[in-house]
Amino acid sequence: MLDLDSYLLRAFLTVAEIGTVNGAAVKLNRTQAAVSMQIRKLEELVGVTLFSRSSKGLELTSHGQIMLAYAREMVALSDEVGKRLTGKMIEDRIRLGVVEDFAAGHLIDILSAFRAQNPKVEIDIIVEPNRRLAKLFEDRKLDLVVCDITCLSRKPTLIWTEYLMWTVRSDFVADAEKPLPIIMFEEECPWTLPTIAALSQRNVKWKTACVASTLVAMATAVRVGIGIAPMMLNTKPEGCRTLDRSADLPGPVRIEIGLYAQPETAEGARYLVDFISRHTAILSS
Repeated sequence: MLDLDSYLLRAFLTVAEIGTVNGAAVKLNRTQAAVSMQIRKLEELVGVTLFSRSSKGLELTSHGQIMLAYAREMVALSDEVGKRLTGKMIEDRIRLGVVEDFAAGHLIDILSAFRAQNPKVEIDIIVEPNRRLAKLFEDRKLDLVVCDITCLSRKPTLIWTEYLMWTVRSDFVADAEKPLPIIMFEEECPWTLPTIAALSQRNVKWKTACVASTLVAMATAVRVGIGIAPMMLNTKPEGCRTLDRSADLPGPVRIEIGLYAQPETAEGARYLVDFISRHTAILSS
């Protein structure tokens, strides 16, 4: 039976987040040698290698990826037990930046569950386009941000995949003799290029029927019947449907979303990061 010390697990999680032993040592206020020893001890206990070296620093192995989810759960449960037994409630204020498409869907479920457990944590929710969120985060005006990973050069705490599905008004019928009318993102949006790539992959004839600057604008254009739009499934407007996947239609648009946290964050923000990490099933549902 494994006896996994939370002290070792916290060292593992910090190295996984930062990508270097030295950086993790600074954050944990320990020596580099101590953190290295803790990682080695944890690897000896589980009997597998958890990290591999690359030009970017330390990266999780396939075993490390499996360990990551369990380590987060065990550390979070340990913290939760301590808070409940001591009667301690987190009191904090978090500045959370989030891209509109995520805020309109997944975020509601996640924050509802988080607030039920942490009623004294106040959350300011800032909804902006991807690149604007990245700039606010770089200027340290946000504690946490959820946005496209191409907008920030630093390593995210968590990455997950989303798919933009082609959405139309329920009575929309594509005319095979004419180019597909596409409701497109603005040129500076990081989702514009993968959308065009999805159209090009299947040699779909298309034209830009409308440029939408926000999710509301895109949903309005779809409901009006202007054309088809790439949208997350849980943001599909009322009275609309997702096009069937067929050879003569564009495939789903794959995007990567990241959760980023400032290097020095307060307890409430750290706990929300752990909470989101433990609820990745919500993100992919």
